[in-house]
Amino acid sequence: MKPKLLSLIGGIFLGIGVTLLLNLWTKTNGKQLEALPTPYYSVLFENESIRIVEHILKPGETEPMHNHPEMYVYFLENADVTTVGPDGKEKLESLKKGQHFLAPALTHSITNSEDKALRSILIELK
Repeated sequence: MKPKLLSLIGGIFLGIGVTLLLNLWTKTNGKQLEALPTPYYSVLFENESIRIVEHILKPGETEPMHNHPEMYVYFLENADVTTVGPDGKEKLESLKKGQHFLAPALTHSITNSEDKALRSILIELK
């Protein structure tokens, strides 16, 4: 066989092998995430790598203390909220529609001080 053909075949097998190993690693290392408090969170999609969650917190509602893994957050509405960490410290935050960021793993509670619902999408990493 010609060297180019052998290189192509070798590359294909290498690609297949790497893909299978990554798939196996994801299945064995993807962990089960903690259930989030209802009715504030609804799981839209979940697999071995991520969980996509819709978050709705009505005006005046406070959700209980809970944990999140590292996650990407996207806000669908403006909202003023008070977050409380596990140490009991309160933090006032003004969230803006379209604001998004990668957040580290965290434990918190949130109170919606707005006169409309807080709405966001979370993509939690496993």
